[in-house]
Amino acid sequence: MEPKKPFHEVVAEKLIEQLKAGTAPWQKPWEPGEPNAYLPMNPTTGKRYKGINAIHLMAQGRSDARWMTYKQAAAVGAQVRKGEKGTPVQYWKFSEEQDKLDDSGRPVLDAKGQPVKETVMLERPRVFFATVFNGEQIDGLPPLQPKKEQTWNAVERAEHILKASGATITHAAGDRAFYRPSTDSITLPERGQFPSSDRYYATALHELGHWTGHASRLDRDLAHPFGSEGYAKEELRAEIASMIVGDELGIGHDPGQHAAYVGSWIKALQDEPLEVFRAAADAEKIHDYVLAFEQKQVQEQDQQQSQAQDEAVAQALAVDIAEVLDNPDVSFSHYQAFQGDTLEDALRSRGLETVGSITGTDPEQFYAVAHDRLSPVFGIDPSHTDTDNAYLERKGLAQEFANMAEQLHLAQQLQQHGEQIVSSIDAEARWSDGQRIFAFHDQDGEPHQVRSLDELNNYAPDQLMALPALTQQQAAVADQEANMTPPTNDQAAALLAAHPADAVQGIEQAAAARRQLAAGEIDGQAFADATRQHLGVELPPDWSGELRIVGVAEQDGQTVDAAQAGIEPQAFQVYARKADAQFGEDAFAFVAGTRTEGQAEALTERLHLVDALGTDNQHERAAKLARVQEERVRRDPNATEEDISAAKEARKTAEASAMLNDSDAQRRAAELERQERERQQAQPQAEKPERQYINVPYKEKDEAKSLGARWDRQQQSWYVPPGTDAAPFAKWAQGAATAAVEPRSAQPAPEAQGEAQKPAQQAQQARQYLAVPYEQRNAAKAAGALWDKAAKSWYVGPRADAAKLERWKPENVQAQQGPAMTPREEFAEAMRSAGLFTGSNAQGDHPIMDGKRHRVPVEGGKKGALDGFYVGHLDGHPAGRIINNKTGTDITWKSKGYALSDQEKAKLQAEAAEKLAQRAVEQDKAQEATAQRVGRQMADLVPIEQPTPYLQAKGIQAQAGVMTDREGQKTYIPAFDAEGKQWTMQYIQEDGTKRFAKDSKKEGCFHPVGGMDALAAAPALVISEGYATAAQVAEAVGHATVAAFDSGNLEAVAKALHAKFPDKPIIIAGDDDRHLVMTHGNNPGREKAEAAAQAVGGKAIFPIFAPAENTYPRDLPAITPDSFKTHLRAEQRLADAAAGKVELAGDEAAKLKASMLSGAQIAALSTMKQHTDFNDLAHKSELGIEGVKRQIGAAISQVQRDEQQHQEQKHVEKKQQQIEQRPRRAARIG
Repeated sequence: MEPKKPFHEVVAEKLIEQLKAGTAPWQKPWEPGEPNAYLPMNPTTGKRYKGINAIHLMAQGRSDARWMTYKQAAAVGAQVRKGEKGTPVQYWKFSEEQDKLDDSGRPVLDAKGQPVKETVMLERPRVFFATVFNGEQIDGLPPLQPKKEQTWNAVERAEHILKASGATITHAAGDRAFYRPSTDSITLPERGQFPSSDRYYATALHELGHWTGHASRLDRDLAHPFGSEGYAKEELRAEIASMIVGDELGIGHDPGQHAAYVGSWIKALQDEPLEVFRAAADAEKIHDYVLAFEQKQVQEQDQQQSQAQDEAVAQALAVDIAEVLDNPDVSFSHYQAFQGDTLEDALRSRGLETVGSITGTDPEQFYAVAHDRLSPVFGIDPSHTDTDNAYLERKGLAQEFANMAEQLHLAQQLQQHGEQIVSSIDAEARWSDGQRIFAFHDQDGEPHQVRSLDELNNYAPDQLMALPALTQQQAAVADQEANMTPPTNDQAAALLAAHPADAVQGIEQAAAARRQLAAGEIDGQAFADATRQHLGVELPPDWSGELRIVGVAEQDGQTVDAAQAGIEPQAFQVYARKADAQFGEDAFAFVAGTRTEGQAEALTERLHLVDALGTDNQHERAAKLARVQEERVRRDPNATEEDISAAKEARKTAEASAMLNDSDAQRRAAELERQERERQQAQPQAEKPERQYINVPYKEKDEAKSLGARWDRQQQSWYVPPGTDAAPFAKWAQGAATAAVEPRSAQPAPEAQGEAQKPAQQAQQARQYLAVPYEQRNAAKAAGALWDKAAKSWYVGPRADAAKLERWKPENVQAQQGPAMTPREEFAEAMRSAGLFTGSNAQGDHPIMDGKRHRVPVEGGKKGALDGFYVGHLDGHPAGRIINNKTGTDITWKSKGYALSDQEKAKLQAEAAEKLAQRAVEQDKAQEATAQRVGRQMADLVPIEQPTPYLQAKGIQAQAGVMTDREGQKTYIPAFDAEGKQWTMQYIQEDGTKRFAKDSKKEGCFHPVGGMDALAAAPALVISEGYATAAQVAEAVGHATVAAFDSGNLEAVAKALHAKFPDKPIIIAGDDDRHLVMTHGNNPGREKAEAAAQAVGGKAIFPIFAPAENTYPRDLPAITPDSFKTHLRAEQRLADAAAGKVELAGDEAAKLKASMLSGAQIAALSTMKQHTDFNDLAHKSELGIEGVKRQIGAAISQVQRDEQQHQEQKHVEKKQQQIEQRPRRAARIG
């Protein structure tokens, strides 16, 4: 296989070809029209692809703008057509979320006992690959929906952007348009010289793109003369940005003015393929910068229009804060317990004395402003997101002040703009127009917004007032605020909708029983009975709501935890935590067992819904439902990072709301924080204790980290934090073990470094390492930071500005990325992103970085299929290739680290060799144990007296050595090696299903039909694939034959028997799968049989059938693999439509039927499939058993004659050689 080119080279080469042809994405003109109509987008996320991904997808020449992954298509009921090739895209991850740890390395928990998360900016970003398919390659996608009518004028938007930018723009005679960096100004031709306003604004925005490169803005390198390579590179950025902006605004794209740069663009991409990646990234920055001016313009207009309104709102919000603080329904009294001051005093001391001083006067920003202004009161930053007491206090207080501000603002709006409704007809007319209608109750006088037409009819006209309809933006904000309230019954119904109707009924009834149990209306046994009746499982009465899924497997006759045993799970069990479990009692109760993890996850979701719906407190119920939704999103393979993040934030908001409305929880949290503050204040300021360093191999870092180990960036080593029990870390103690090979040199503890340390090591040890996020690397580099390739970290250079680098010292960076991955770990992560299996299986511990080809399962693949391929090597710069044959993903990978030294490479290879040897030993033990188990099983079997269902179906008689069960239903065929040892057994069910003993040795093993002694006496070795063929041949020839079980085992069996009986001629009686040549393009039966015969110098023979039995009729249209795949796709599509899974559009059904094979073609294929081996020849061919005897007998006679001639020839050659080597007597002279 030829090495595949890296992604960036593939993209660059395609673009070079298109540039030469004038068809590159940014070279194609677009007419003005609908916005967002050309750039590729993902219909699942609703977002467009950006940067190089957008360019690469557009370069594919598809007319459909929709691109999605295989799974995303399947999730909407569509199907990627078989044979279609996907297009790769790549994503970079610059941050990740991890558990927050305390000084002892333990996870920090919130008030609910859940780990607190924190975001870490990555110093070494990670790249992920995906394969997407275009809408034209997918069956079952709904047709493209027409775009919503544009509600703005594209030209007006462009004009707003130009004005808001503040750019200096002059118009001059002539046809030149340019940006001059020296004066920071844009020159354009007069407007009248352009054929349309769209062309004018497209040109103006192109030059505005150049204008963004000024040092005071995006700071690109613009100091290049016209016609230079640097000038052309800047033009490329502006042109791609023009294409993106033109699509965003709907003003079109005219590339005609920039054809002169094509040659320079081609040269730039040929010299440096990554240039187009950088250009696309810069173009996205230009797009974002330019479009930001539109928002700025809107804000300026809003500011002018609402200045008077703000004054009115400010006056309405000039209400003392006591109105909120004295509310008896809300308590913030524990603030004083923690801060030592009353909340009111704390607010007034900071000038926050009125509602408006806290919320501001913008109704759309009431909560956001209150959130920021209240942060200092609680001693936290506005960006603080840890779910601690201060966070919850700030959130709750901000929400209360925002609620009060909204009430005051509404009253002001009604007073200033409200209109009294005069009649029911007037009310309904205003409702139809989208106006907001408010009702006033006599008892409290507070306005209440009417939410439905039915509710509107409940009020008299004199109780109603109307306000103008909200703008689209205001409505969106209102919806967002509405979503922050606890989930309604409709939201719960949305979660239930994913379950069958009978399951939903069971959930609701079990939830009702849970509420009755909490109210004391039923006892625990009644609750358990109710869950068993309605859910099919029994929950403990004291269930805490927590569930756990455990993968299990059978080992040595016992069910064990698969994860702890290090084996693949065979089933899954669900457990429920008991809240009242006593000491020494198992805290988890078994609930149910399932065959698959998906079934277990579906069950746990139903049970979590029972827990949520069984909770009376609406805030607690909302939090539980939010957890269910978050878990569902996390499990969804089509969920994006944005989806997961949104679900997580919704869950955090719901939990915070529940916390704020749980006075007991608030008191507990305040007490815990007070105790912690007192403990810290009382702790003596002792000297920093000496650290205990440990040698932790990279692959074990997560284990060490979970136990509390921390990473010391300076020493490049893990250590045990002071106060942490060192016993669990004993195996990593200094000198206890040799660390596994890592891409950095092992760093000994400071005290372990002797004077013999090399100068280079001393220099490295003295380095002051920094925690620099990737996006800040240029700033650190400018301040003098240097990059350490071995440690994969920045450090303070000898000429650095230490003051500027101070902020990146580890002690000043709260959240840091852990140590760098090894090349193998990098490669494994790339494999997982492509959907390939990593970890241990029968073939080894993947990835195996030995430069050889390896096959592994893929995500979503069929059981036993190895659709994943990879090659990884460590020579020079570690690199490799990854292919997912199911999705079409094809990745060329290179390590983001550095080249391994010879010593590191040798150690890693030695470790890999040791693992392979260990695995071989383990496999030998497992196979030996299976052989003994199978041997014992033979004692429970009996010889076959009457043909089993399988033998009857094949029309063969029972032979000695084949066994059955006492019911005579199943067929058991022992398999031996050439020495006669039984290693495994083939089990054949009544329906013909076959399998072998688990963990058994099959390669090179066979079944001798007639026995080993009879085989030794046979004149020739006749080897067939299956037992039925071998038994049929044995009946025909009258002596023992061999069954190799399948075509893949033919060669191994032939070699083993040839070594055992070197003088016996060998015949491979193969299967002739001619039908597979037409449907799949190959004939595995014939190919494997011929290869086996060639390997031992034997002869391969195949059954010859009567005319038309194993040949395709000439008068029928030919069948090809492509036409067969088309037939299968159409057949499946029609079946899905019949089952109601998909809906066919228009004449699609007729087209599908027309693409299918005819009945005559299918019948011809079926006939060929029934005539492939010698058993078929005996029972399905008109030639019958006599045909088998003639063909096999002739073959045996021929190989015997050939063998006799061969032996005679060897004898003659040997005799001739003896004569030639006999010494000759010298002749006498004289």
